[in-house]
Amino acid sequence: MIRDATIEMVTGWPQNQESSMAPIRTTTLILAALSLPSAFAAEPIDYLRDVKPILQINCFRCHGPLRSESGLRLDTRARALAGGDDGAAMVPGDVGGSALVVRITADEDSRMPPEGEPLNPRQIEILKTWIAAGAAAPADEQAHDPRAHWAFQPIRRPAVPASAAGDERQHPIDAFINRRHQTAKLRPRPPAPRHILLRRVALDLTGLPPSREALGAFLSDGSGDALAKSVDRLLASPHYGERWGRHWLDVWRYSDWYGFQSEVRFSQKNIWHWRDWVTRSLNADKGYERMLMEMLAADEMVPFDPANLGATGFLVRNRNTDSREQWIRDTVEHTAKAFLGLTMACVQCHDHPYDPIWHDEYYRFRNIFEPVQVAIDNGGGGPGGIDLAGVARIFDRDQNAVTKFYIRGNDRTPDKKRVITPGIPQVFGSWTEPKSVSLPPQARIPHLRKPIEAQTIARLEDDIRQAKRSVEAAQEFLVATERRLATTREDDLQPTQDPLLVETFQPQRSAAWRVGPGQWEDRNGQLTQTSVASEEMCWLEYEWPREPPRDFRVHLRLRITGGTKVREAGISFDRNDKGGRNEGVFLTAHSEKSGLGFFSEFDGDRNYSKDLFRALAVPLEQVFVLDLHVRDRLVNVYVNDVLQQTYQLANREPGGFRLWTRGALAEFQGLRIDRLPENVPLAPNGTIALFAPIARLKKSDPTHRSLASSVLEQSQLKLANHRAALAAHRATWVADAWKYLDAPAAENPSKEEVAAHKKRHEELAIVAQQAQRQVALHKAVEARFLAKHELARAAALAEQGAAGDEKLSKALADANKKLETTNGQLEKAEKTTQEPATPRYSGLPGSYGSSSGRRLALARWVADPQNPLTARVAVNHIWLRHFGRPLVRSVFDFGLSGQKPSHPQLLDWLASELRQPSLVLTEADGGWHWVAGQPDCKPWSMKHLHRLIVTSSAYCRASTSDSANFDIDPDNLLLWRMPARRMDAETVRDSVLAAAGTLDRTIGGPDLPVADGMSVVRRSLYFHHSPEDQMKFLKLFDGADPTECYNRHVSIVPHQALALFNSELTLVQSRKLAARLSREQTDTDGFIQTVFEQVLSRPATETERKICGQFLAARESVYKAQRNPDAANGQAAENTDSPASDPRLHARENLIHSLFNHHDFVTVK
Repeated sequence: MIRDATIEMVTGWPQNQESSMAPIRTTTLILAALSLPSAFAAEPIDYLRDVKPILQINCFRCHGPLRSESGLRLDTRARALAGGDDGAAMVPGDVGGSALVVRITADEDSRMPPEGEPLNPRQIEILKTWIAAGAAAPADEQAHDPRAHWAFQPIRRPAVPASAAGDERQHPIDAFINRRHQTAKLRPRPPAPRHILLRRVALDLTGLPPSREALGAFLSDGSGDALAKSVDRLLASPHYGERWGRHWLDVWRYSDWYGFQSEVRFSQKNIWHWRDWVTRSLNADKGYERMLMEMLAADEMVPFDPANLGATGFLVRNRNTDSREQWIRDTVEHTAKAFLGLTMACVQCHDHPYDPIWHDEYYRFRNIFEPVQVAIDNGGGGPGGIDLAGVARIFDRDQNAVTKFYIRGNDRTPDKKRVITPGIPQVFGSWTEPKSVSLPPQARIPHLRKPIEAQTIARLEDDIRQAKRSVEAAQEFLVATERRLATTREDDLQPTQDPLLVETFQPQRSAAWRVGPGQWEDRNGQLTQTSVASEEMCWLEYEWPREPPRDFRVHLRLRITGGTKVREAGISFDRNDKGGRNEGVFLTAHSEKSGLGFFSEFDGDRNYSKDLFRALAVPLEQVFVLDLHVRDRLVNVYVNDVLQQTYQLANREPGGFRLWTRGALAEFQGLRIDRLPENVPLAPNGTIALFAPIARLKKSDPTHRSLASSVLEQSQLKLANHRAALAAHRATWVADAWKYLDAPAAENPSKEEVAAHKKRHEELAIVAQQAQRQVALHKAVEARFLAKHELARAAALAEQGAAGDEKLSKALADANKKLETTNGQLEKAEKTTQEPATPRYSGLPGSYGSSSGRRLALARWVADPQNPLTARVAVNHIWLRHFGRPLVRSVFDFGLSGQKPSHPQLLDWLASELRQPSLVLTEADGGWHWVAGQPDCKPWSMKHLHRLIVTSSAYCRASTSDSANFDIDPDNLLLWRMPARRMDAETVRDSVLAAAGTLDRTIGGPDLPVADGMSVVRRSLYFHHSPEDQMKFLKLFDGADPTECYNRHVSIVPHQALALFNSELTLVQSRKLAARLSREQTDTDGFIQTVFEQVLSRPATETERKICGQFLAARESVYKAQRNPDAANGQAAENTDSPASDPRLHARENLIHSLFNHHDFVTVK
């Protein structure tokens, strides 16, 4: 037993191919050989057990079958005795005369192995003892060349075996499988009943059960190509891409963003664009090899194609802001596993213990990905902004990025002398060395892409519209200020007589407040927060009993009494349970920077505004009054009756209010919310930041007229600035577009064409320069205006502050200096506009002009038809998801430690057919057969492979058992029946919705909150899925593990039945389906038959009809006895989530609920 295991370890060929313990046993023996406990020392030294593992780990790399430096090989005893250029490596019986011992015990300069750790004393002792005893080894020891491993051999299309019955039109897949049946004397099961077959293929290809209409059409279609027509319809469905997209996203480790709370540390928020690219590519039957290439290098292949740049989300998904090192390591590991079926993670520390992949080759492979960084394309103007509409994709930040060789994989011990170049493991031969990719103008200059330019123009035009509205608002503000200065009485500014909310916290707060984290107490007419255990937000939230107000004013009295460093307390508005955006305004008594702060929170991601922050003194224990005036998107904020900030929100959805603290002990002494009267003027957006603080409107304050006039002047300056910016951008775009996109098309244009093009470009360049000069002039005018007011503000603050305040004095000096600078800039801009124009201008903003080409070289090698692994790995994954079992059980390890294929010739035939389709389904001899021909598809077509597989007899067989076959092949390794399997997690949930008729079949879009999984009826594919946040229902049914899921683990546990029976999903959908079907079928027998077809995709048997009829009668009787005589008669509406009040309908709901829990529903037979 030990000898067999050791042979397996040394050769890499498992002695028992069906044992999944082979790699574990091998690793254990290697570790045992390296450590050798003292109890083992007394045993005789065994060559295979004790000696060869030491040589394999430490010596084979340089002196083995793949490399024999100095002509020496140590992979067999005979070769070691034969020696190399310097003679024999060892002399049996003569330890001191054996060169092997001399070199492993030498000093560092001449010691072997030259790299890595030297042999430890115990290993040296074993070799010495073995040599002293005569260096015995098995006489039949054979050298093994790992390059001869089956998976590393070129794929050659095997001949399809002839049928024993002489059937020349036998399906080629069946020909390979049936030959094994004949050898094993197995009798395959007959075809599955047609309703089972249609349900099987519908679930496999779309993840949804067939409709009753599709089932009826299929059962009534007696033609020989009925199945083929149904398969074509299913493959043409957009739901095919969703179903197989989920499969491939398992393999490619799809994960939505996650991190620390709302901080995105892993993956990317808009990674869903990659998910949608996968489904679109599959629906379009894009070649598998093309998909791999685009995932690795779309930016180098189609650098300005936004529809496909998202393909590099495969690499974006590995993004790790905590560790760049781990980001690249994950990329290497999972690219090798997913595309090549190779395990390379261990090679970062040492040579691969089984496969011919060396330590330095890991770093050469890693070097391919060293330059990568994430960019966001096409973000402007989309819903949700760049975080949602932007396409996350990869680019080479530094095409000369170097890779460090880490000794023993330790990033703290790099070998600084070693130069690493990109490459692949040498066992696969050569590859085409990378060449730098010169990117076209549209890639270097994003604005030359029409969609991005259109978004930019739309943004600039929107800036002008907003500026016009600001001018109008400023004019109204000036008029209103003049009017109110002339007429306003002090009581006009008092709260309204009909407040929306008055909260004095006496004797305690209203029950409408929802309490969140923290320690909140109503104490002496004050709401106190006494928790500072962490700097997380503590809050109470007020939920409006009616429609929340859009225009309002808030009056809040609060006091910060202590806390940690940040000491924040304030209010948020526009809070909504469904998420979205809400706004926060707060005071902070921060130990380093106190003042008035602001944030916008979007789906839990809180962004503090540095631009809006106002530095104020916020002493502890002092009571402050915080007033917010909100009209539509415009906000004015007062602190202690002084206007401190004005700003405009991007968008709004009115909602609730939240009082909160962060790291603060605080008291809230009163809150009042009123509707904002239309006649109350608001200062326009962005007009207060540089002006002197202005008290509430009083006749005695003459600065209000000055403020209103300045606000109008500033808004007019901004409008002029935006208009100039749009004109300059258009002129610059025209000049750059002519320069880069309208160059002479001929390869060798004439001198006249070149001259004409240059002359026209110079004319356009002059126009662009003139427009840019106007922008500089307008900016200088506005900068001087702002500098003047900044000086006035600094002077006012200095006058109000304490004498000798160094900060205020410095601010005043800085403001004077800034005014001098802006005066000089304006003078220069005015002078420049008077100078003659030249063709010199600033072009559109650009980025990197080239890419390293490393990933493109890798992509081409991976997709090369001569690559022995790519097609085999793909076929294995596809077969696994049709049959529930792969042809190669070690799906991500096709190396020497992996499993051999159960049907090696079938695997290679399918791989060949994937790479180059050669069969068509045609009618002949009264039937439909696959014959040689040119199919209507491109190479690497996955849809073609699906058609082949699901039309085979092996796939169409019944899943019922047979005792004789079971005795021969109990695990069904030879596929004498179709394996029955439980639906995967997404199919369970989606099938409930599909059967109920409520499934929202919208394709694509941003990820949906996990919390909505039981109520929102989109497909499971579209819900947020990350290691930290997954739908519990899917997780319970063994949904994909986003960290690694090459083959899903399938469990059958009681909790699954409980979840299916008790979940809101099945209860609510049962009620909706009962209401709908009851309108179609009032007859009990008809209802039973319909619901069986709808839920189980089959007719009910006579026994089932009888039992279900009795069940319905019994439940109806019970509900009649329990029924409230005052309850309304009739059926419940279909959209209700509550049980029906009508006893008959309620009983029908129970029946459907039972069928959703039926074995035939959750099982793919």
